Amino acid sequence: MGDGRRLQPAHRADAGWPGGPRVSQRLAGRVALVTGAAGDGAGQATVRRLLREGAAVAVTDVHERRTSELLQELRAEHGDRVAGALLDVGSREQIDGALERLVGELGAIDILVNNAALNVLEPVSRYRFEDWDTVMEADLGGCFRLIRHVLPGMMERGWGSIVNVTSVAAFIGNAREGPYAAAKAALHSLTRSVAVEGGPHGVRCNAVAPGIIKSKFVTKYEESFQPEVERTPMRRLGEPEDVANAVAFLVSEESSFITGEVLNVSGGWYMRAG
Repeated sequence: MGDGRRLQPAHRADAGWPGGPRVSQRLAGRVALVTGAAGDGAGQATVRRLLREGAAVAVTDVHERRTSELLQELRAEHGDRVAGALLDVGSREQIDGALERLVGELGAIDILVNNAALNVLEPVSRYRFEDWDTVMEADLGGCFRLIRHVLPGMMERGWGSIVNVTSVAAFIGNAREGPYAAAKAALHSLTRSVAVEGGPHGVRCNAVAPGIIKSKFVTKYEESFQPEVERTPMRRLGEPEDVANAVAFLVSEESSFITGEVLNVSGGWYMRAG
């Protein structure tokens, strides 16, 4: 610009992080549970965002070491607003035990973020039936069981917000991801059903469908993802914070009249040609 001013970047995935203008305490007094929370992706970013918004957060993940390390770090900063448990969302017994303990530590769950998922990459023509069962149990069954656990209490208290983290794969055909895509598409239907049942009782249920989000794995093979970046209208990969920002909005009162929706967080990638 001729007057020497510089245009600010259009992308600020971290807007709302410490120092950013949008951090508030809008979730103070709420208790959130996030699954798949200890990795380097959207789960951990969501935990950090909800804590900075004032919520108490139950951190759950299937990986013992990284869960322990994350809990140690977060407790040093946020104290007793953080609790955690090892949780394999495909295990009914673990869900029962973990929820009982976490509710005992933090209180009743107001916010549920179903983020944990797994994927077994294989063509449908060679897919093992046991892998189908594993993917469905983790990506759909675990979400259902967690919702089933927390929904009655939310309805009784007259407030609750559930966000299911799904995938753009639910909308498009991706080779070697048939069962994963099927589970995520089914989760969209479950989201709408829960929204209809919960709405009269003050409980909302929405979904966030990420595209390709940066992680250690994606960064390691970033060159192979470049063709998809070129087909993405925003011409970049997603940041974990992009997903966390969407989740934080959907669980807050700023979205109090939004339920049963699927919010694509993909830079427009879901619109790409097949």
